[in-house]
Amino acid sequence: MALAGVYIHRRGFVTDDGKKTLAIISQQVTIPALLFSRIVYCQQGNAGGSCPSITDMINQVWMLTVWPIYVVSCGLIVGHFVTRLSNTPKSQRKLVLAACAFGNSTGLPITLLTVIHNSFPSSSELGRVDPTLFLSLYLLTYPILQWGVGGWIIDSSSSALVSSSPESGSTSDLSSMETAETDPEMMSLPHQEWSVKKGMNESCPLIFEPSSSSYTTVTTEEEEKSAMQSLIENIRLMASKSLQPPVFAALFGILVVSIYPLRKTFVDMEDFDNDAPLEFLFDGIYAIGQAAVPINMMILGMNLSKTFSNDCQMSELLSRKSTTAVVIGKMVIMPIIGICSTMFLRRYLWDIPDAIDDAFYLVLMIVFITPTANNVMVMVELGGKHVSKEGIARLIGWQYALAPVLLSVSVATVVHVVSTISDW
Repeated sequence: MALAGVYIHRRGFVTDDGKKTLAIISQQVTIPALLFSRIVYCQQGNAGGSCPSITDMINQVWMLTVWPIYVVSCGLIVGHFVTRLSNTPKSQRKLVLAACAFGNSTGLPITLLTVIHNSFPSSSELGRVDPTLFLSLYLLTYPILQWGVGGWIIDSSSSALVSSSPESGSTSDLSSMETAETDPEMMSLPHQEWSVKKGMNESCPLIFEPSSSSYTTVTTEEEEKSAMQSLIENIRLMASKSLQPPVFAALFGILVVSIYPLRKTFVDMEDFDNDAPLEFLFDGIYAIGQAAVPINMMILGMNLSKTFSNDCQMSELLSRKSTTAVVIGKMVIMPIIGICSTMFLRRYLWDIPDAIDDAFYLVLMIVFITPTANNVMVMVELGGKHVSKEGIARLIGWQYALAPVLLSVSVATVVHVVSTISDW
């Protein structure tokens, strides 16, 4: 699917504005539809079966609803060490944090879990219990973190790039110089005092007076007011990035599955023959959601193609050292953390029922081993022109290029650990 994006970019079918439009469609329409339909989904045509009860599952394996917090926290810590060890430029550090913290949580894990489930006989636990049911619990809270915290990280990274750009600095200096040269109060000061004030812009927390001292600091009340305004601004920024359509879709999905009569209006939970009152609406939402992964992969392919074009500046890409460090951190260190954490929790803290423990622990480890989520590419695409889209695209591309080796080793290790879990 990413190759389709490469082809589109090479032929010039989609401009930068068109690419951003695709990202908006993905964020505002297809990804919310995918998340909602994944949470509410109930397989039809299996008379005699039953839809999984999310509330009953939460009572048994509630830990999966808070597991995303631990996964993302570990990713942020790994990303922090990656930036330090690789000397990643300050303007790119938060992008690296997002790449390490937010892994693919839908398409790839579902594929891996389905393949593993089908590879075991129905007489075994992994063949009898579908692990994707437990993944749905993980997806109740993970999108909120991904689009909330992740969106805030990427947006603040973009703001840092803008504020640190030479253009913005030169404009500020020019404005302050013009103010200085037309300010009668400043012209009346001695030359040494005037030169200090001339270098300050209007937002600098200093007050100059034509006295023996060059300047005095602002009062404590003004400092506290400035700090409070900064805190309020940061809270508003994080709230605006957290309250995105994917987050609302996940929360609405949780609400629907928590109320049995409401869920019955969307999916047939009695004879499973697609005759629920709003089944037609759910089927439409489900079909729209299936377009999310192809669109995200095409956006990734277009940005990846641009990294090898002549109009891509090397300053927009991560250094080879940073790229290597991120790939190792995300594809090697994170799986090790996930496997070791699961083994520790299984041995000393958690006592999961034997009938479901294999599938449960499989999901705990699978979400640690996947490459960076394609949704990060969408968030970066919507982050503005100052965000290094091509750098993130190449970074994700390298992870998927090495996935046949690194991911295969991780999957084999995880399956081995789960298969021997009863011997711990």
